[in-house]
Amino acid sequence: MSKQFQIMITEELPLYSARDLSPRYEAFSEEDDEDGTPIFLYSSFGYISDEYVAYFGQSNFQKRDLNHKIIRESLQCLPDEDVYPEAPPNITVVSPPIDKTLFLKRPKLHLDFLGTGLLPKLILHEAETMELLLRNPHPKIIRYHGCLIKRGRIVSLVVDRLPITLQHRLEKNVRHFDIGNCMRKMKSAISHLHSLGRAHNDLTPMNIMIDESDDPFLIDYGSCQPFGKALITAGTPGWIDEDFTISAQEHDQIALEKIQRWMEELTRAA
Repeated sequence: MSKQFQIMITEELPLYSARDLSPRYEAFSEEDDEDGTPIFLYSSFGYISDEYVAYFGQSNFQKRDLNHKIIRESLQCLPDEDVYPEAPPNITVVSPPIDKTLFLKRPKLHLDFLGTGLLPKLILHEAETMELLLRNPHPKIIRYHGCLIKRGRIVSLVVDRLPITLQHRLEKNVRHFDIGNCMRKMKSAISHLHSLGRAHNDLTPMNIMIDESDDPFLIDYGSCQPFGKALITAGTPGWIDEDFTISAQEHDQIALEKIQRWMEELTRAA
């Protein structure tokens, strides 16, 4: 890890195991060993404290072998400016306490973003999209309440909390799920987004939440940008035809078709 991030931990963090970390990644080499097993390279992990101080660590131990001592020795404090954007003066602000009906979307710490300045840009772009959708709501786009601000920076986006993703809902029990209802409402949400001149660019079953009535809601606008604009992150393997770097409607149309085929295949298998 770069020296600019090697700031020692001075607060006592409530860390007990790797389960307290988010996210947790493992990196493997592209080549396998002589037994055909992928070669482990390193694990990396993030942690955000109750005061929204961000930490990131890297270790030669795999996730299953991480313990409290290894985690604490690996974690390094990240400067606010590398994680959180400054809050624009016109942003919608949510004041604590935040009740359990709301979800705090925090930045996704990742080794690729450290020292690049890209993570604050991603958060700011998503906040701008959510502000646009707040002014132009759709019943099947997740409801946004505003941003949580600390030290003059956006540390979380605050949205409605829903119980389960589409992927987990169908993996749990594919029976009695109305695919037609789901697709009709997701197409309506995407059409609304397109009418505002923006594409989602990362449609997957993990970016669709399902409520208690099996109604879908579109979430995760980190890659949502105006048509033709260059993207920092885009698409998820398996839900795109090929890699892309420019926002376009066709990415959403392709992903919707893949999601529908995936749901139909699960239903047939059941």
